[in-house]
Amino acid sequence: MHPKPKILVCESDHKAQLHLRSVLSGHGYAVESAQDGHETIDKINTLDYDLLLIASNAMGIDGFQVCRLVKENDRTRHIPAMIISSMTDHVTRNRAIEAGADEFITKPINRVELLARVVTLLRIKSLHDRLETLIMEKEEEKRKLAERTDELRILSEIARIVISVKDQKGVLREIVNKIREAFGVEGSFMVTREASQWVFEILSDQLSHAQEGRPAGAEQVLFDHVAAHEKPVIIHRQSNDGLLPPSLSVVLGVPVESLLCSPIFVRGKVVGLLHIVNKQGGESFDASDLSLLMTISGQIALAIENMQLFARLSDFNKTLQTEIAEATQALVDLKNFNESILQNVSSGLMTVDFAGKILFANWASQSIFGYSTSELLGRHVRDLFGEEAARALLRPTDEIDNAPGNAEVQMSTKDGRPIYVGYTTTVRFDSRNEMAGYIISFRDITQIKEMRVTIARMDRLVSLGMVTSAIAHEIRNPLAGIKTMAQALEKEIGSKDPRQEYVQRIVKQINRLNELLKAFFSYARPVRPEKKYYGFPGIVKEVKTLLKERCENERIQIEEYYDPNLPPLFVDENQIEQVLINLLINAMDAIEQSGRITIEAQLVTRTLPPRYKIEKEMAEVRITDTGRGIAGENLKSIFDPFFTTKANGIGLGLSIVYRIVHEHGGEVYVASEEGKGTTFTIVLPLHDDFEPVRVSDRFM
Repeated sequence: MHPKPKILVCESDHKAQLHLRSVLSGHGYAVESAQDGHETIDKINTLDYDLLLIASNAMGIDGFQVCRLVKENDRTRHIPAMIISSMTDHVTRNRAIEAGADEFITKPINRVELLARVVTLLRIKSLHDRLETLIMEKEEEKRKLAERTDELRILSEIARIVISVKDQKGVLREIVNKIREAFGVEGSFMVTREASQWVFEILSDQLSHAQEGRPAGAEQVLFDHVAAHEKPVIIHRQSNDGLLPPSLSVVLGVPVESLLCSPIFVRGKVVGLLHIVNKQGGESFDASDLSLLMTISGQIALAIENMQLFARLSDFNKTLQTEIAEATQALVDLKNFNESILQNVSSGLMTVDFAGKILFANWASQSIFGYSTSELLGRHVRDLFGEEAARALLRPTDEIDNAPGNAEVQMSTKDGRPIYVGYTTTVRFDSRNEMAGYIISFRDITQIKEMRVTIARMDRLVSLGMVTSAIAHEIRNPLAGIKTMAQALEKEIGSKDPRQEYVQRIVKQINRLNELLKAFFSYARPVRPEKKYYGFPGIVKEVKTLLKERCENERIQIEEYYDPNLPPLFVDENQIEQVLINLLINAMDAIEQSGRITIEAQLVTRTLPPRYKIEKEMAEVRITDTGRGIAGENLKSIFDPFFTTKANGIGLGLSIVYRIVHEHGGEVYVASEEGKGTTFTIVLPLHDDFEPVRVSDRFM
């Protein structure tokens, strides 16, 4: 039960004093009175009060002076003071504040106001008292904590040493030296047991280190006694119990007057003993020293156990690191091996997520499409190859199409070149066997498609050649008989006979048929080229001589441009002349009147699959005219036999050109734009170092 708050009232007016006592007592307060200021000072200095109520006009010493004296005294300054005055002016209030009053109340006193202010001041006093109590308690705790500070500091430092990664000898030496400092002793040392023998393990810096590793002699009795009882002991020389042999002073190098010894346990077994020798100043060891040394012994035991464990962990870690290094290297080798396979396969390989963003692209992908790695990775497929190609690539192919080439799509490279790609799209699964995107495998089949077209054209040439040869052979024999009979008939009838003209027309048409048959035979049974080295400008000169008259008549100019580094060509001169004649005549027919034909020849480096799969130096010949050009729908058929747009043509000229160029191991291309002209490009190898693909050899 809490005591009643005590209030001291100093009021000279007896009636007012009774009123105050009545109001305060009626609300459970213990009230005492003082007649004047001197009595108030005496009581407040000798007794404990919770509140002071004093009239400003108190006798002896006025209330302002009493309040000032109370607040200046360290013992009483925390007691709340309330000045009661009949004056309400600001001067009086300011005097109360300057005197240190906590409250100021004017007469006549309002009962409610008085009680409210009293309650507030008493609450402040209560809080102040509680605070003082707490401060005193904290000071006591601080004092107790201060007593343990050194112990905790030493234990903390020893704990730091325990967890440090050092050799066992170094750790134990640091701990032993810290113990000497903590206890303020002349020395400390530790012995360990090896079999049945005790050995001086570590001695502090003030003792003789030369004794480290020395087996115990007469000291064995002391060490065996402590180990047998398994508890710490305090030994004084004055006790004369025979446990402190004189030889110990010799070993340590200091006269041992008192000794504190504590066993060190590791896994329940005594493995060593910890000693401190002679407190500096001659004081005796006490129970607190014993308790602290036992705690430190536990720390040393932990250090020894940690170091043993660390040694085992170090060995295990070395073994584990070796195994991890070997496994890591194996994984790196496997990763590099897999990456080298992916990067070096001839087919392009890309992985994309389901949204179509490219996650991986090998070197073949970059080579096929002409994009760098940075341009491919992270981009959407449609941004690079278009919407239609993206839809095709992002759809898994059927099992029957599960090889690049069975599913085809046309797309464009970075430089806008159209190519055909054969591809396979399969679903990619991650390590959790969940679908993560697509794997797209593809290769450029543009050359394959071009080769298919070439082979198809060659097959048509062979078939038509065989038919042509057979028909020409069957026609030529009866045609020879008809010509012989017509010539005989021409001789029999006179020159003036009107039928002579009919016979002459028959012979003329037979001769025309013979020329046509010669062309058929030239196409059906081409002569194998007899190759030698010829300068290309010389071949052109011979052809120009044959066409000179027509060029002059039709006002057609022939311009020539030759690479100065162009070497002689290894060709059949007559056949190459035939190629040039056919191409130049076609160009003149396309120009008709007033135009220009340009002949260019230069040295280039390129491939010609399937004959040349690696780049080689070759001769490139271009023949460009300013004629009417070739319709786009006719470009794919111009090398087919018997295809012609001329009224009197038979459609074998370009077919013969095509076969001769192929017999030489080359290739012929055409590009044309209606109304602007046509360019024929012939690529020929410089040397005969290939196996020609001979259509005639296959079937004839």
